[in-house]
Amino acid sequence: MSLRIGERRKLRRIEQDIASADPRLAALYTMFGRLSRPEVMPRLERIHVWKIRRAARVRRKTVPRIFN
Repeated sequence: MSLRIGERRKLRRIEQDIASADPRLAALYTMFGRLSRPEVMPRLERIHVWKIRRAARVRRKTVPRIFN
């Protein structure tokens, strides 16, 4: 799943803030990223956006409208 450019910028800024505040923690994150990169995401942990959107549509249709 790809992120929008604004979301990527926010995440990059958070990453930079963490790296400047705690260099050891940043090193641990980097090591974890390198070690887990070749692994395939387990099927049960994958998020399917289309399922979430479909469920939201169904909820919107079934919930009675109180305020017009």
